Amino acid sequence: MTRIRSRSLARAAHQEADFISQLPDEALSFIISKLPIDEAIRTSVLSKRWRRLWRFTPHLEIDGKRMIMPLAQRENPLEAQDPYSQLSRALNRGLTRYGLRISVILIRHSGDLPSCRFIHFPYSIAREEVVCWVKLAKFKKVKNLSLECEFFDMGTIENVLDIYEAVERRSKPDFPPGIFSGLFSLQLIHYTLSSPEPFVGCENLKTLILKNIYIDDETLEGILENCQGLENFSLLESYGFGKLQIHNPNLKVLQLSVLELDEIVVFAERLEVLLFDSLAYPGSLKIYSPSLRVIHSYSNSMLGQMFALSAGKQVLKASELLGNYRHFWDSRSNFFLSLSKFSIDMDLNDVQDCRLISTFMKLCTRLETLEITLPVHNDMTNRGIYWDLRVACNCVHDQLKFVYLRGFKGNNQEFEFLKHIITKGRKLVRITIICRQPIEEERLLTLSNASPKLSIVLKLKIHSAELELHEIQNRALISYN
Repeated sequence: MTRIRSRSLARAAHQEADFISQLPDEALSFIISKLPIDEAIRTSVLSKRWRRLWRFTPHLEIDGKRMIMPLAQRENPLEAQDPYSQLSRALNRGLTRYGLRISVILIRHSGDLPSCRFIHFPYSIAREEVVCWVKLAKFKKVKNLSLECEFFDMGTIENVLDIYEAVERRSKPDFPPGIFSGLFSLQLIHYTLSSPEPFVGCENLKTLILKNIYIDDETLEGILENCQGLENFSLLESYGFGKLQIHNPNLKVLQLSVLELDEIVVFAERLEVLLFDSLAYPGSLKIYSPSLRVIHSYSNSMLGQMFALSAGKQVLKASELLGNYRHFWDSRSNFFLSLSKFSIDMDLNDVQDCRLISTFMKLCTRLETLEITLPVHNDMTNRGIYWDLRVACNCVHDQLKFVYLRGFKGNNQEFEFLKHIITKGRKLVRITIICRQPIEEERLLTLSNASPKLSIVLKLKIHSAELELHEIQNRALISYN
Protein backbone atom coordinates (compact mmCIF):
# COMPACT_ATOMS: atom_id res chain seq x y z
CA MET A 1 0.00 0.00 0.00
CA THR A 2 2.87 2.34 0.80
CA ARG A 3 4.44 1.70 -2.62
CA ILE A 4 1.15 2.36 -4.45
CA ARG A 5 0.61 5.55 -2.49
CA SER A 6 4.11 6.85 -3.28
CA ARG A 7 3.54 6.22 -7.00
CA SER A 8 0.24 8.08 -6.89
CA LEU A 9 1.87 11.04 -5.16
CA ALA A 10 4.70 11.08 -7.71
CA ARG A 11 2.21 10.98 -10.59
CA ALA A 12 0.19 13.82 -9.07
CA ALA A 13 3.31 15.92 -8.54
CA HIS A 14 4.34 15.35 -12.17
CA GLN A 15 0.93 16.41 -13.44
CA GLU A 16 1.03 19.57 -11.32
CA ALA A 17 4.48 20.47 -12.73
CA ASP A 18 3.39 19.92 -16.36
CA PHE A 19 2.50 23.54 -17.11
CA ILE A 20 2.57 23.04 -20.89
CA SER A 21 -0.25 20.50 -20.85
CA GLN A 22 -2.36 22.96 -18.88
CA LEU A 23 -2.23 25.51 -21.71
CA PRO A 24 -5.25 25.74 -24.05
CA ASP A 25 -5.01 24.36 -27.58
CA GLU A 26 -4.93 27.87 -29.08
CA ALA A 27 -1.80 28.76 -27.08
CA LEU A 28 -0.07 25.48 -27.98
CA SER A 29 -0.87 25.97 -31.68
CA PHE A 30 0.59 29.47 -31.52
CA ILE A 31 3.80 28.09 -29.96
CA ILE A 32 4.04 25.39 -32.64
CA SER A 33 3.65 28.05 -35.37
CA LYS A 34 7.09 29.40 -34.40
CA LEU A 35 8.70 26.11 -35.48
CA PRO A 36 9.66 25.07 -39.02
CA ILE A 37 7.03 22.83 -40.55
CA ASP A 38 9.08 19.64 -40.19
CA GLU A 39 9.49 20.17 -36.44
CA ALA A 40 5.89 21.32 -36.07
CA ILE A 41 4.61 18.06 -37.58
CA ARG A 42 6.94 16.01 -35.39
CA THR A 43 5.10 17.31 -32.31
CA SER A 44 2.13 15.13 -33.33
CA VAL A 45 3.93 12.07 -31.89
CA LEU A 46 4.00 13.50 -28.36
CA SER A 47 0.45 12.49 -27.44
CA LYS A 48 -3.06 12.12 -28.81
CA ARG A 49 -3.80 15.73 -27.90
CA TRP A 50 -0.80 17.00 -29.92
CA ARG A 51 -1.67 14.89 -32.97
CA ARG A 52 -3.76 17.58 -34.66
CA LEU A 53 -2.46 20.78 -33.06
CA TRP A 54 -0.11 21.70 -35.95
CA ARG A 55 -3.12 21.82 -38.31
CA PHE A 56 -4.53 24.82 -36.46
CA THR A 57 -1.36 26.94 -36.32
CA PRO A 58 -1.77 30.59 -37.46
CA HIS A 59 1.54 30.43 -39.36
CA LEU A 60 3.37 27.84 -41.46
CA GLU A 61 7.14 28.09 -41.94
CA ILE A 62 7.93 25.83 -44.95
CA ASP A 63 11.67 25.67 -45.57
CA GLY A 64 12.85 23.45 -48.43
CA LYS A 65 16.40 23.24 -47.07
CA ARG A 66 15.13 21.47 -43.96
CA MET A 67 12.70 19.20 -45.79
CA ILE A 68 14.78 17.72 -48.61
CA MET A 69 18.33 18.97 -48.35
CA PRO A 70 20.80 16.45 -46.84
CA LEU A 71 23.36 17.81 -44.41
CA ALA A 72 26.25 16.72 -46.66
CA GLN A 73 24.83 18.80 -49.51
CA ARG A 74 24.69 21.89 -47.30
CA GLU A 75 28.37 21.46 -46.48
CA ASN A 76 29.50 20.50 -50.00
CA PRO A 77 27.23 21.96 -52.71
CA LEU A 78 29.71 21.02 -55.46
CA GLU A 79 29.01 17.31 -54.90
CA ALA A 80 25.33 17.92 -55.63
CA GLN A 81 26.27 19.34 -59.05
CA ASP A 82 27.53 15.95 -60.23
CA PRO A 83 24.43 14.25 -61.73
CA TYR A 84 26.00 10.81 -61.21
CA SER A 85 26.81 11.23 -57.52
CA GLN A 86 24.75 9.44 -54.90
CA LEU A 87 24.03 12.75 -53.18
CA SER A 88 22.68 14.31 -56.39
CA ARG A 89 20.38 11.35 -57.06
CA ALA A 90 19.04 11.48 -53.49
CA LEU A 91 18.43 15.20 -53.83
CA ASN A 92 16.54 14.75 -57.11
CA ARG A 93 14.32 12.11 -55.55
CA GLY A 94 13.55 14.51 -52.72
CA LEU A 95 12.74 17.31 -55.16
CA THR A 96 10.19 15.20 -57.02
CA ARG A 97 8.27 14.58 -53.77
CA TYR A 98 8.85 18.00 -52.26
CA GLY A 99 6.14 19.94 -54.12
CA LEU A 100 3.48 17.32 -53.42
CA ARG A 101 4.35 17.25 -49.72
CA ILE A 102 3.85 21.00 -49.39
CA SER A 103 0.52 20.84 -51.22
CA VAL A 104 -0.64 18.05 -48.88
CA ILE A 105 0.43 20.07 -45.84
CA LEU A 106 -1.58 23.09 -47.01
CA ILE A 107 -4.64 20.95 -47.73
CA ARG A 108 -4.48 19.15 -44.38
CA HIS A 109 -4.22 22.40 -42.46
CA SER A 110 -7.59 23.12 -40.85
CA GLY A 111 -9.26 26.51 -40.64
CA ASP A 112 -7.88 29.82 -41.84
CA LEU A 113 -4.15 30.42 -42.21
CA PRO A 114 -3.29 34.11 -41.60
CA SER A 115 0.44 33.86 -42.36
CA CYS A 116 2.70 31.61 -44.43
CA ARG A 117 6.32 31.59 -45.59
CA PHE A 118 7.81 29.45 -48.36
CA ILE A 119 11.54 28.93 -48.95
CA HIS A 120 12.00 26.79 -52.06
CA PHE A 121 14.43 25.92 -54.85
CA PRO A 122 14.40 27.02 -58.53
CA TYR A 123 13.19 23.51 -59.36
CA SER A 124 9.78 24.41 -57.91
CA ILE A 125 9.52 27.37 -60.30
CA ALA A 126 10.24 25.22 -63.35
CA ARG A 127 7.51 22.76 -62.31
CA GLU A 128 5.08 25.62 -61.52
CA GLU A 129 4.73 24.34 -57.97
CA VAL A 130 5.17 27.80 -56.49
CA VAL A 131 2.09 29.10 -58.31
CA CYS A 132 0.10 26.11 -57.02
CA TRP A 133 1.19 26.80 -53.43
CA VAL A 134 0.23 30.47 -53.66
CA LYS A 135 -3.22 29.51 -54.99
CA LEU A 136 -3.70 27.05 -52.11
CA ALA A 137 -2.51 29.70 -49.65
CA LYS A 138 -5.01 32.14 -51.13
CA PHE A 139 -7.76 29.52 -50.69
CA LYS A 140 -6.69 29.22 -47.03
CA LYS A 141 -7.19 33.02 -46.70
CA VAL A 142 -3.52 33.83 -46.15
CA LYS A 143 -3.07 37.57 -45.58
CA ASN A 144 0.69 37.71 -44.93
CA LEU A 145 2.81 35.85 -47.49
CA SER A 146 6.58 35.49 -47.89
CA LEU A 147 8.20 33.74 -50.89
CA GLU A 148 11.93 33.12 -51.20
CA CYS A 149 13.80 31.24 -53.91
CA GLU A 150 16.84 29.59 -52.35
CA PHE A 151 19.98 29.10 -54.48
CA PHE A 152 22.04 26.31 -52.97
CA ASP A 153 24.34 25.73 -55.96
CA MET A 154 26.15 29.08 -56.01
CA GLY A 155 29.43 27.30 -55.39
CA THR A 156 29.87 26.82 -59.15
CA ILE A 157 29.34 30.52 -59.98
CA GLU A 158 32.59 32.45 -60.07
CA ASN A 159 31.62 36.13 -60.24
CA VAL A 160 28.83 38.50 -59.33
CA LEU A 161 27.60 39.03 -62.90
CA ASP A 162 27.13 35.29 -63.33
CA ILE A 163 25.03 35.25 -60.17
CA TYR A 164 22.74 37.95 -61.55
CA GLU A 165 22.34 36.11 -64.85
CA ALA A 166 21.59 32.85 -63.03
CA VAL A 167 18.99 34.51 -60.83
CA GLU A 168 17.30 36.14 -63.80
CA ARG A 169 17.31 32.92 -65.81
CA ARG A 170 16.02 30.47 -63.18
CA SER A 171 13.80 32.51 -60.86
CA LYS A 172 11.09 33.79 -63.21
CA PRO A 173 7.79 32.35 -61.98
CA ASP A 174 4.72 32.67 -64.18
CA PHE A 175 2.39 34.26 -61.65
CA PRO A 176 -1.14 34.70 -63.11
CA PRO A 177 -2.88 38.12 -63.01
CA GLY A 178 -4.25 39.11 -59.61
CA ILE A 179 -2.73 36.20 -57.70
CA PHE A 180 -1.53 38.53 -54.91
CA SER A 181 -4.85 40.33 -54.53
CA GLY A 182 -6.35 40.21 -51.06
CA LEU A 183 -2.97 40.15 -49.27
CA PHE A 184 -2.07 42.60 -46.50
CA SER A 185 1.69 42.00 -46.68
CA LEU A 186 3.96 40.37 -49.28
CA GLN A 187 7.69 39.63 -49.33
CA LEU A 188 9.47 38.40 -52.47
CA ILE A 189 13.16 37.37 -52.43
CA HIS A 190 15.27 36.20 -55.39
CA TYR A 191 12.83 36.47 -58.28
CA THR A 192 12.58 38.02 -61.72
CA LEU A 193 9.40 40.05 -62.15
CA SER A 194 8.54 40.85 -65.76
CA SER A 195 4.93 42.01 -65.42
CA PRO A 196 2.83 43.98 -62.92
CA GLU A 197 -0.23 41.80 -63.70
CA PRO A 198 0.12 39.58 -60.58
CA PHE A 199 -0.40 42.73 -58.49
CA VAL A 200 -3.72 43.70 -60.08
CA GLY A 201 -6.32 44.15 -57.33
CA CYS A 202 -3.74 44.76 -54.58
CA GLU A 203 -5.38 47.94 -53.30
CA ASN A 204 -5.42 46.48 -49.76
CA LEU A 205 -1.72 45.54 -49.75
CA LYS A 206 -0.10 47.47 -46.87
CA THR A 207 3.46 46.08 -46.82
CA LEU A 208 5.61 45.12 -49.82
CA ILE A 209 9.22 43.97 -49.50
CA LEU A 210 11.22 43.25 -52.66
CA LYS A 211 14.72 41.89 -52.09
CA ASN A 212 17.21 40.61 -54.67
CA ILE A 213 14.66 41.21 -57.41
CA TYR A 214 15.41 41.66 -61.11
CA ILE A 215 12.82 44.11 -62.43
CA ASP A 216 12.66 46.72 -65.19
CA ASP A 217 11.38 50.30 -64.94
CA GLU A 218 8.00 49.61 -66.54
CA THR A 219 7.20 46.65 -64.28
CA LEU A 220 8.24 48.50 -61.13
CA GLU A 221 6.11 51.49 -62.08
CA GLY A 222 3.12 49.23 -62.78
CA ILE A 223 3.46 47.44 -59.43
CA LEU A 224 3.50 50.73 -57.53
CA GLU A 225 0.46 51.96 -59.46
CA ASN A 226 -1.47 48.78 -58.57
CA CYS A 227 -0.52 49.09 -54.87
CA GLN A 228 -1.76 52.57 -54.02
CA GLY A 229 -2.72 51.42 -50.51
CA LEU A 230 0.92 50.70 -49.59
CA GLU A 231 2.05 52.00 -46.21
CA ASN A 232 5.41 50.22 -45.98
CA PHE A 233 7.61 49.69 -49.06
CA SER A 234 11.12 48.18 -49.03
CA LEU A 235 13.29 47.80 -52.14
CA LEU A 236 16.52 46.01 -51.18
CA GLU A 237 19.55 44.85 -53.20
CA SER A 238 17.60 44.78 -56.47
CA TYR A 239 18.62 45.68 -60.01
CA GLY A 240 17.47 45.97 -63.63
CA PHE A 241 15.83 49.40 -63.27
CA GLY A 242 17.17 52.95 -63.28
CA LYS A 243 14.26 55.07 -62.07
CA LEU A 244 12.19 54.97 -58.92
CA GLN A 245 9.11 57.18 -58.98
CA ILE A 246 6.72 56.92 -56.05
CA HIS A 247 3.50 58.93 -55.99
CA ASN A 248 1.56 57.50 -53.08
CA PRO A 249 -0.47 59.52 -50.55
CA ASN A 250 -0.68 56.55 -48.12
CA LEU A 251 3.01 55.57 -47.87
CA LYS A 252 4.43 55.87 -44.34
CA VAL A 253 7.71 53.89 -44.40
CA LEU A 254 10.18 53.75 -47.32
CA GLN A 255 13.39 51.69 -47.21
CA LEU A 256 15.88 51.73 -50.08
CA SER A 257 19.04 49.64 -49.72
CA VAL A 258 21.96 48.80 -52.05
CA LEU A 259 20.51 50.18 -55.28
CA GLU A 260 21.98 51.71 -58.42
CA LEU A 261 19.59 54.43 -59.55
CA ASP A 262 19.70 57.35 -61.95
CA GLU A 263 16.62 59.07 -60.57
CA ILE A 264 14.66 59.01 -57.30
CA VAL A 265 11.36 60.89 -57.09
CA VAL A 266 9.21 60.50 -53.98
CA PHE A 267 5.93 62.35 -53.48
CA ALA A 268 4.39 60.93 -50.30
CA GLU A 269 2.47 63.35 -48.14
CA ARG A 270 2.19 60.93 -45.20
CA LEU A 271 5.72 59.50 -45.33
CA GLU A 272 7.08 59.31 -41.77
CA VAL A 273 10.18 57.07 -41.98
CA LEU A 274 12.84 57.17 -44.71
CA LEU A 275 15.81 54.79 -44.77
CA PHE A 276 18.66 55.15 -47.31
CA ASP A 277 21.36 52.49 -47.14
CA SER A 278 24.27 52.43 -49.60
CA LEU A 279 22.67 53.94 -52.69
CA ALA A 280 24.75 54.80 -55.73
CA TYR A 281 24.59 58.60 -56.03
CA PRO A 282 21.60 59.32 -58.32
CA GLY A 283 21.64 62.04 -60.93
CA SER A 284 18.30 63.37 -59.72
CA LEU A 285 16.94 63.21 -56.17
CA LYS A 286 13.57 64.78 -55.31
CA ILE A 287 11.66 64.10 -52.11
CA TYR A 288 8.43 65.75 -51.01
CA SER A 289 7.30 64.48 -47.61
CA PRO A 290 6.08 67.19 -45.23
CA SER A 291 5.21 64.62 -42.53
CA LEU A 292 8.70 63.06 -42.29
CA ARG A 293 9.64 62.19 -38.70
CA VAL A 294 12.62 59.79 -39.01
CA ILE A 295 15.55 59.60 -41.44
CA HIS A 296 18.22 56.89 -41.48
CA SER A 297 21.05 57.44 -43.94
CA TYR A 298 23.94 54.92 -44.13
CA SER A 299 26.76 54.41 -46.60
CA ASN A 300 29.10 51.81 -45.03
CA SER A 301 27.71 48.67 -46.68
CA MET A 302 30.42 46.77 -48.58
CA LEU A 303 27.85 45.35 -51.01
CA GLY A 304 26.54 48.85 -51.71
CA GLN A 305 30.05 50.10 -52.43
CA MET A 306 30.56 47.21 -54.88
CA PHE A 307 27.35 48.17 -56.70
CA ALA A 308 28.41 51.82 -56.89
CA LEU A 309 31.93 51.03 -58.10
CA SER A 310 30.62 48.68 -60.80
CA ALA A 311 28.49 51.58 -62.09
CA GLY A 312 31.35 54.09 -61.84
CA LYS A 313 29.54 56.04 -59.09
CA GLN A 314 30.02 56.99 -55.46
CA VAL A 315 27.80 55.87 -52.60
CA LEU A 316 25.31 58.53 -51.52
CA LYS A 317 26.46 59.89 -48.16
CA ALA A 318 24.44 61.72 -45.55
CA SER A 319 26.52 64.87 -46.11
CA GLU A 320 25.62 64.77 -49.82
CA LEU A 321 21.95 64.16 -48.98
CA LEU A 322 21.94 67.26 -46.78
CA GLY A 323 24.03 69.27 -49.23
CA ASN A 324 21.71 68.38 -52.09
CA TYR A 325 18.80 70.05 -50.26
CA ARG A 326 20.70 72.95 -48.76
CA HIS A 327 19.72 75.20 -51.67
CA PHE A 328 16.02 74.37 -51.27
CA TRP A 329 15.61 74.74 -47.52
CA ASP A 330 12.84 77.24 -46.92
CA SER A 331 9.47 77.27 -45.21
CA ARG A 332 7.73 75.67 -48.19
CA SER A 333 10.09 72.86 -49.22
CA ASN A 334 12.00 72.02 -46.00
CA PHE A 335 11.06 68.39 -45.27
CA PHE A 336 13.10 68.49 -42.03
CA LEU A 337 10.64 70.74 -40.22
CA SER A 338 8.72 67.83 -38.66
CA LEU A 339 11.77 65.60 -38.11
CA SER A 340 12.11 64.11 -34.61
CA LYS A 341 14.91 61.56 -35.24
CA PHE A 342 17.92 61.60 -37.55
CA SER A 343 20.42 58.73 -37.83
CA ILE A 344 23.42 59.32 -40.09
CA ASP A 345 27.03 58.35 -40.65
CA MET A 346 29.26 61.43 -40.61
CA ASP A 347 32.78 62.43 -39.66
CA LEU A 348 32.82 64.84 -36.72
CA ASN A 349 36.51 65.48 -37.45
CA ASP A 350 35.67 66.92 -40.87
CA VAL A 351 34.86 70.65 -40.87
CA GLN A 352 32.56 70.39 -43.88
CA ASP A 353 30.50 67.61 -42.27
CA CYS A 354 30.32 69.58 -39.01
CA ARG A 355 29.09 72.64 -40.87
CA LEU A 356 26.33 70.60 -42.51
CA ILE A 357 25.24 69.09 -39.17
CA SER A 358 25.13 72.54 -37.62
CA THR A 359 23.07 73.97 -40.50
CA PHE A 360 20.77 70.98 -40.37
CA MET A 361 20.10 71.32 -36.63
CA LYS A 362 19.19 74.98 -37.09
CA LEU A 363 16.42 73.93 -39.45
CA CYS A 364 15.10 71.00 -37.36
CA THR A 365 12.89 72.72 -34.85
CA ARG A 366 11.48 69.43 -33.46
CA LEU A 367 14.53 67.13 -33.44
CA GLU A 368 14.71 65.03 -30.25
CA THR A 369 17.04 62.15 -31.19
CA LEU A 370 20.34 62.39 -33.07
CA GLU A 371 22.40 59.27 -33.94
CA ILE A 372 25.82 59.67 -35.55
CA THR A 373 28.09 56.85 -36.70
CA LEU A 374 31.69 57.90 -37.28
CA PRO A 375 33.79 56.26 -40.02
CA VAL A 376 36.48 53.76 -39.14
CA HIS A 377 39.10 55.63 -41.17
CA ASN A 378 39.01 59.42 -41.01
CA ASP A 379 39.68 61.56 -44.07
CA MET A 380 42.53 63.96 -43.32
CA THR A 381 41.73 66.56 -46.02
CA ASN A 382 39.29 68.81 -44.13
CA ARG A 383 40.72 69.00 -40.60
CA GLY A 384 40.13 72.05 -38.43
CA ILE A 385 38.39 73.60 -35.42
CA TYR A 386 34.65 74.13 -35.55
CA TRP A 387 32.55 73.50 -32.42
CA ASP A 388 34.46 75.34 -29.69
CA LEU A 389 33.12 78.82 -30.51
CA ARG A 390 29.74 77.91 -32.01
CA VAL A 391 26.54 79.40 -30.62
CA ALA A 392 23.99 76.68 -29.90
CA CYS A 393 20.84 76.71 -32.01
CA ASN A 394 17.32 76.40 -30.60
CA CYS A 395 17.28 72.69 -31.44
CA VAL A 396 20.25 72.00 -29.12
CA HIS A 397 18.98 74.38 -26.44
CA ASP A 398 15.33 73.37 -26.22
CA GLN A 399 14.58 70.18 -28.20
CA LEU A 400 17.40 67.62 -28.28
CA LYS A 401 16.89 64.83 -25.70
CA PHE A 402 18.85 61.77 -26.89
CA VAL A 403 22.27 61.62 -28.58
CA TYR A 404 23.88 58.39 -29.76
CA LEU A 405 27.52 58.39 -30.96
CA ARG A 406 28.92 55.20 -32.46
CA GLY A 407 32.58 54.70 -33.34
CA PHE A 408 33.86 57.40 -30.95
CA LYS A 409 37.67 57.56 -30.77
CA GLY A 410 38.19 60.54 -28.49
CA ASN A 411 39.72 62.92 -31.02
CA ASN A 412 39.68 66.63 -30.16
CA GLN A 413 36.90 67.56 -32.55
CA GLU A 414 34.74 64.67 -31.33
CA PHE A 415 35.17 65.93 -27.75
CA GLU A 416 34.37 69.47 -28.87
CA PHE A 417 31.09 68.30 -30.36
CA LEU A 418 30.21 66.50 -27.11
CA LYS A 419 31.18 69.61 -25.13
CA HIS A 420 28.94 71.74 -27.36
CA ILE A 421 26.00 69.39 -26.78
CA ILE A 422 26.51 68.73 -23.05
CA THR A 423 27.14 72.31 -21.95
CA LYS A 424 24.29 73.83 -24.01
CA GLY A 425 21.62 71.13 -24.24
CA ARG A 426 19.10 72.06 -21.55
CA LYS A 427 16.64 69.23 -22.34
CA LEU A 428 19.13 66.38 -22.73
CA VAL A 429 18.15 63.10 -21.05
CA ARG A 430 20.80 60.61 -22.21
CA ILE A 431 23.98 60.54 -24.29
CA THR A 432 25.21 57.09 -25.31
CA ILE A 433 28.80 56.86 -26.54
CA ILE A 434 30.05 53.67 -28.19
CA CYS A 435 33.86 53.85 -28.21
CA ARG A 436 36.18 52.01 -30.57
CA GLN A 437 39.07 52.46 -28.14
CA PRO A 438 39.55 53.53 -24.50
CA ILE A 439 39.12 57.30 -24.01
CA GLU A 440 39.90 59.90 -21.33
CA GLU A 441 36.75 59.83 -19.24
CA GLU A 442 37.99 62.71 -17.07
CA ARG A 443 37.47 65.15 -19.92
CA LEU A 444 33.76 64.35 -19.94
CA LEU A 445 33.42 64.45 -16.15
CA THR A 446 34.82 67.98 -15.95
CA LEU A 447 32.12 69.38 -18.26
CA SER A 448 29.23 71.26 -16.68
CA ASN A 449 25.88 69.82 -17.69
CA ALA A 450 23.23 72.24 -18.86
CA SER A 451 20.55 69.63 -18.19
CA PRO A 452 19.97 68.36 -14.62
CA LYS A 453 18.46 65.12 -16.01
CA LEU A 454 21.42 64.18 -18.22
CA SER A 455 23.04 60.74 -17.93
CA ILE A 456 26.09 59.75 -20.00
CA VAL A 457 26.59 56.09 -20.89
CA LEU A 458 30.02 54.93 -22.09
CA LYS A 459 30.47 51.57 -23.82
CA LEU A 460 33.54 50.00 -25.37
CA LYS A 461 32.87 47.96 -28.52
CA ILE A 462 35.67 47.08 -30.88
CA HIS A 463 33.99 45.76 -33.96
CA SER A 464 34.23 46.22 -37.71
CA ALA A 465 32.21 49.03 -39.26
CA GLU A 466 30.06 46.45 -41.05
CA LEU A 467 28.98 44.79 -37.79
CA GLU A 468 28.19 48.15 -36.20
CA LEU A 469 26.14 49.22 -39.21
CA HIS A 470 24.30 45.88 -39.18
CA GLU A 471 23.19 46.55 -35.59
CA ILE A 472 21.87 50.00 -36.54
CA GLN A 473 19.98 48.64 -39.54
CA ASN A 474 18.40 45.85 -37.51
CA ARG A 475 17.26 48.37 -34.90
CA ALA A 476 15.68 50.52 -37.64
CA LEU A 477 14.02 47.63 -39.47
CA ILE A 478 12.62 46.06 -36.29
CA SER A 479 11.17 49.41 -35.26
CA TYR A 480 9.33 50.18 -38.47
CA ASN A 481 8.56 46.88 -40.27
